[in-house]
Amino acid sequence: MKPLAIGLMLAAFAVAQEPVAQSQSTTSTTETKDHGKKAKTDTTSTTSTTDSNGNTTTDVNHTKTKTKKHHGKVKTTTESSGSTSTTTPPPQ
Repeated sequence: MKPLAIGLMLAAFAVAQEPVAQSQSTTSTTETKDHGKKAKTDTTSTTSTTDSNGNTTTDVNHTKTKTKKHHGKVKTTTESSGSTSTTTPPPQ
């Protein structure tokens, strides 16, 4: 009987830790020049999650990709950055 009670408590705890609200957005821009020989892609992804305590965690990822074609060779450069922030509501 004890293992069943412990299992039920663990299941209740796991459900209580699930996010209450979650949103996600992605914005991507591609620019092509010189008849497709040069291309730039800029992508930003944002994910926000709010838990049952009102704490909001926001993850932002930004990626820039540059591609050049010259004499049949392709050169690609990628830059990535990311940040995470957590906002806690004021006590009431």
